[in-house]
Amino acid sequence: MAGIAGTAGTDKSLLATMLERIKYRGPHETWLTNDGSYVAGCNELNVGGDCRIGSHYASKGTRRVVLDGRIYNRDRWEMTDAEAMLQIYEKSGSRFAEKVDGDFACALLDGDKLFLARDAAGVKPLYYGHHEGRLCFASEAKCLVGIADDVKEFPPGYVYSVELGFQGFSQSAVQTPEFEDYEQGKKVVKELLMEATEKRMRDNAVKGVLLSGGLDSSLITYMAHQIKPDIECFTVSMEGGQDLPLARDVTAYLGVKHNVLMFGEKEIEEVLPLAIHHQEMFEESCVHGAIANFVAGRFVSPLAKCVLTGEGADELFGGYDGQFKQGKNAEEVASIVDYLVNVAHNTALQRLDRLNAANSYESRTPFLDLKVIDFSQKIPIEHKIHGSEQTGKWIVRQAFEGCLPDHIIYQTKRFFAQGSGVAYTMRSIAEQHISQTELDEFNRTPENPLLSSVEELYYYRIFKKTLPDPCYDRLVGRWDPFRPDFFPRRAGS
Repeated sequence: MAGIAGTAGTDKSLLATMLERIKYRGPHETWLTNDGSYVAGCNELNVGGDCRIGSHYASKGTRRVVLDGRIYNRDRWEMTDAEAMLQIYEKSGSRFAEKVDGDFACALLDGDKLFLARDAAGVKPLYYGHHEGRLCFASEAKCLVGIADDVKEFPPGYVYSVELGFQGFSQSAVQTPEFEDYEQGKKVVKELLMEATEKRMRDNAVKGVLLSGGLDSSLITYMAHQIKPDIECFTVSMEGGQDLPLARDVTAYLGVKHNVLMFGEKEIEEVLPLAIHHQEMFEESCVHGAIANFVAGRFVSPLAKCVLTGEGADELFGGYDGQFKQGKNAEEVASIVDYLVNVAHNTALQRLDRLNAANSYESRTPFLDLKVIDFSQKIPIEHKIHGSEQTGKWIVRQAFEGCLPDHIIYQTKRFFAQGSGVAYTMRSIAEQHISQTELDEFNRTPENPLLSSVEELYYYRIFKKTLPDPCYDRLVGRWDPFRPDFFPRRAGS
């Protein structure tokens, strides 16, 4: 985990301001470079294990890099992440990003040239804008408040330079096998997920798993336990949360130490403004998830600076049954699944990143490994969503059948906020502050985003305290394809 920022020119005070706003992303060290036509820097979090101080910045001659992320290329395991990125650039030039196996957002300076890049899944964040006509960039949008009024999200899967503009890249760092039948496909899924988990644990930094009790985090717990038998699990829940009994079943079955934190409405009201401030979103379902994530972060951070999570499985393997079951035919179902993959970078993954960062700890996501992503795209939709019940993540469930009890493997999907009990409490809190009449009046104003509920208006007002300029509204992603866009074309527009 790190926070990066930079700007064209030589204004180190401006850079220092941006970095100070995201000091929590890397409270252990700040590094600056101001050679050439740009100044850039990073705040670094030391996650322990075999990770060295300085893993997120490197320099060699006139070349420098600041990086938020992890690099998993096999031939570079002896280097720090930043050193690996710099060496890949030295060998591949402007096409360096397509050669990287990892999760990353980076700024690479080569003399007076600047390259910005972001991984194809958008696991790591990056934003850009202009200050007095000069390009500036940072890990979080709040870095640029009062500095730029044209802030945009840097698109996943792109490299940018002044000379080349935005160039999309296709990943060539990994290759996965084709498969002839379903049984072979199951075997490959399991092998790739085990490999993805192992390489994220190779540096001995991972101390635990954020275990909700849902399928995805339960499978991560199983795999992590195979690699590190003394792995610990961390669960947060409200009283009556549906996921807690399942989480306890998983840890009891594996014999894993289980750390549990219970929380209530008082904690929700306390952390809600903080969670919205940090995650930079007002979309209803994303804010629901933010509370449990934020409380979990507070709980985990003093005990473990690096954990594994199950993010990505629902998007890649058809886990959001409440959405895809609304498809009228196989083509519509596939389109919905594709949509959920494409919006993950500024919905679920943004929430995960920001709320980890807010609590100064790092999470790693085996389901978002490049090989897993690549292979998931080869799997027919009928292997992901199965039978008359349209059970999602079918090939993943069957790949791990027998590894955990059947009631864990074949459980139904619940969102983190539902399973922990948060969603229902938050709706009640919002309705105490906002009326339907206020929402209707807000939505009649053309320049306002179109909000779906009184909850979203409640969250939007908190959001605007951190990000007041209208340009920040358009950074917020709409997760559910069946809710209206925030900025639809209105009459007369």
